[in-house]
Amino acid sequence: MRKPHGLRFALLGVVSRSPSGIHGYALRRKCERALGGFWQLNFGEVYRILDKLIEENLIELIEGGKSTVRKIYRITDKGRQSLDSFIIEPPTDAPRALRHELAVKLLFGTPDQLPELLHVIRHQREAYVRQLRLVETQRRKVQRLGDGGLVTGLLIDGVELSVRAELTWLDEVAQTLRQRYARPEVG
Repeated sequence: MRKPHGLRFALLGVVSRSPSGIHGYALRRKCERALGGFWQLNFGEVYRILDKLIEENLIELIEGGKSTVRKIYRITDKGRQSLDSFIIEPPTDAPRALRHELAVKLLFGTPDQLPELLHVIRHQREAYVRQLRLVETQRRKVQRLGDGGLVTGLLIDGVELSVRAELTWLDEVAQTLRQRYARPEVG
């Protein structure tokens, strides 16, 4: 669901919260913390976006103070206007991608493959249960931050609800397949 457009403005937003400037490492760390740890950012990706933001005059490089090794970034007036415009525009990404690999497996699976399909569903379910555990870990991290994590907590709530919905759906899929593909007892 992550789009480069969203990440671009997430980085711009974190820069905007540091009026005296912020260096790339702290920027990445604060961005991941603000996004609840669900977007894993690598330095190459972060710096490519920062370079593009500089090129577009949305952020600027400022003196690094005592340390000239680290680049310090600060938002420009144009960047602030761009961020403000982004905030009030409706989102452009789809609420949920409907392109599941599991859907293709189910679409082309046959009644003879019921045990294998149920195994695939169990495997997918286990992946979502692991995701739910990660959500709980993120929730604990945000709670340790104190009052600064309100929006991040809301994002975590949304992820948890989505994961629980997927688990419910997988249970319904398995039950429906068992009922539809059940072989009548020969006696």
